[in-house]
This record gives sequence, structure tokens and C-alpha cells, in this order.
Amino acid sequence: MRNSKISKNDEQLRRGHRKKKRRGLKIFLFVLLFIIIALGAVGGKVYFDLKTAVTKAYVVPPTQMTSVSLKKKEAFTTAILGISKIDGKDVLVSADMAATNPRLQQTTIVNISTSALLPDNQSLLTAYNSGGEAAVIKEMENLLGVKVNKFVGINFDKMGELVQAIGGVAVQNANEFTAQGFRFPQGTIDLKKSDEVAAYFTLVNEGDAKKAFARQQEVVMATITKLKSPQVLIKRYSQILTAFPKVFRTTFKFGNVKALAVNYHGATRIKKINIHSSKVAGQTGVTMILQTNLDLAKEQFQESLK
Repeated sequence: MRNSKISKNDEQLRRGHRKKKRRGLKIFLFVLLFIIIALGAVGGKVYFDLKTAVTKAYVVPPTQMTSVSLKKKEAFTTAILGISKIDGKDVLVSADMAATNPRLQQTTIVNISTSALLPDNQSLLTAYNSGGEAAVIKEMENLLGVKVNKFVGINFDKMGELVQAIGGVAVQNANEFTAQGFRFPQGTIDLKKSDEVAAYFTLVNEGDAKKAFARQQEVVMATITKLKSPQVLIKRYSQILTAFPKVFRTTFKFGNVKALAVNYHGATRIKKINIHSSKVAGQTGVTMILQTNLDLAKEQFQESLK
């Protein structure tokens, strides 16, 4: 792929980027987690590398969380928060709650818009700006009527590290554009380097939000597909495990990961719950989640834990 140097103005167009739902990324997180767990059965070196990667990714919980026994195969919840640096500031760009239930053999994921007004007239983005990840987790607990057991943080700005780790992906680009020094022609393109992926995700102009979201989703799904290849896993497991702690922060300790491998291997089937938001009359670009929609999602999510 050819590239050419362009103005730094592209970087300024990233404001407001990634406010859309990232359903593919949530699937990606859990698929990747269990794929990496499976690598532990290959041999001692892989086991050691896996342990190192999980240890590096471990973080102290942002707030107090309710304990759960993975050895007893208890259903558990995970708060999944996506962060991206925009104009030098960390911004909450996605918020999901997952319920992993080995009895149902599925993981149920509910997405809550970070920018939509909630019934209390604040947004998760407002909560993050005032109280960080802890405030967002508490708000999500209140909204869904559950306690959080685990936490995963995703650094969207580093997703290109995984693309590079697996040797790149081929995607279909709908419209030619340039960003951050790269030219992306229309048609099939190969993304091989992390900086190429970052440029490909760039918001080209104010009307590019939906297209940028579609580009991101296609890259994520192409990455998932390639990660399912045993040949890729065996050949590039070291690079994948090196990239893992760059992209993910998690409260799953290595002992938890081993328990997941034994007791939750059947729970990788994904069920999604969407909370619909409505436009607010007289306020351009402002949406609100109605209490009725929230209550419906809350009921479905709580059922997924039983």
C-alpha cells in the first residue's frame, strides 16, 4: 500500500471519534481470551509466556468488587470499559457489562452508550470525567441492578498492536482516503503495522463517523477470523501474548484464567442485549435512554445470570 505525507489536521479530526457501539470488540475480547487460554495446553514455554502476559495485564480493581468463585463455576459479571486518548485526554468511548454463565454456556453482553443521557440526566461519559472508571462501574451497577465481579479495560489506541502481532489483515475499503501520512485506496487493502491501523481508524471529516466505525468493525472481525487459525496461533503466539497486555488491563489473575479454561470453556457463545436510545427534541445530536428501555435490558441481563 502506498502512503504519502499529509497535514497534521487529520489528527484534529479525531474529536468525537468512536462514540458508536463496538459490538465486534466485545466479541473479540472474549474470543481472544479463551483462544489465548487454549494456548496453555501446547507446552511449558507457552504456559510460562501466557502467565507472564496475564500478570502484566493485571491491575488492581478500580473500585471494590464482589468476589466470585470461578472454581465453583459461578456465573459472574465483568465491566468492560474502552478508553481512547483524544486531544491528549483519556476519553471513555465504550461501556459494556458482561454476564458469563457456564450453566447457559454463554456470555451475555449489554452495551450502554457513553454519550446518551440516562434517566438521571447524566451520561456515563460525564461520570467518567468526574470520577473515572470507578464512577462508571458504580453507575452501571445501579442501572442494571447487579454487582460487578471483574473488570477489563481496553486501550483502543493499541488495537493495531494485535493486527501487527498476527501478521496483518486484509479488509475491503469502501472509499479512498488519506490519514496520518497513509493513503488507503478503494478495494482490498492490507493492514500490517499498528500505525497503519491507527490511521485507518481516523475520523476523516465530521461526516465520517459511521464509515470510520464500519472500518473499525471490519478490522476487528478480520482479526478474530485470523486468530481462529491454529497455524497463526502456533506461529505467532509469542507476538500475540506480547500485544495482549498493551491492549487489555484486567482484574483476572492467572489462577482465574486457569479456572476459566477448565470451567468456562463452553461460555464463549455470545448473546447481545442492545439498549435503544431516542433523540431528544430540540437538542441536535443529543440522545436519551428511556427508563422503559433500560428496565427491559436490566431484566434480560439479570436473567442471564440465573
